[in-house]
Amino acid sequence: MRYLFILSFLLITVCAQAQKSALVFLHQDAHKAVQIPKGAMMVVQYQGYLKQLELKSNNLIQINDSMMVLGKPRLFSEPVNLTHIRINDITGFRKVSVGSQLLKTVLTVGAILGTYYGLRENGDKLSGTEQLLLSTGAGLLTNISLKFIFPQNKIKHQTKDGWIILVR
Repeated sequence: MRYLFILSFLLITVCAQAQKSALVFLHQDAHKAVQIPKGAMMVVQYQGYLKQLELKSNNLIQINDSMMVLGKPRLFSEPVNLTHIRINDITGFRKVSVGSQLLKTVLTVGAILGTYYGLRENGDKLSGTEQLLLSTGAGLLTNISLKFIFPQNKIKHQTKDGWIILVR
């Protein structure tokens, strides 16, 4: 009985170690490394089935030695919009930080609220609907300009420049 317990414990430990938890992109010449853990958002450029270049931006859901899965995680159910990509097909990548996503949201909401309350204090000639429309327009303009300043679907690093991919 004791040997069965030890054998099952070792088997569970080995299986737990076999699951990969991050992609590591390494550039040895420049002494740089970019680690993308499971759950993080990334942009990947890869070669599709017909040798065409594809660009996909989503969260890293699953990783193994030869393939990764990108998708949109959900709180109470399975992830949706899954894309399976072979590791060998990756030609470029970029890690999308949580801070940049949060900064975009805060700046957009701040522009909307700041414009609304600024017009409300100083806009005696404008009706409430006009103030709301102008503040919404300012928020949209801020959002569009942030997409130009911080493009989400842009590759930062190419594998042809010396980046290698490790699965950890």
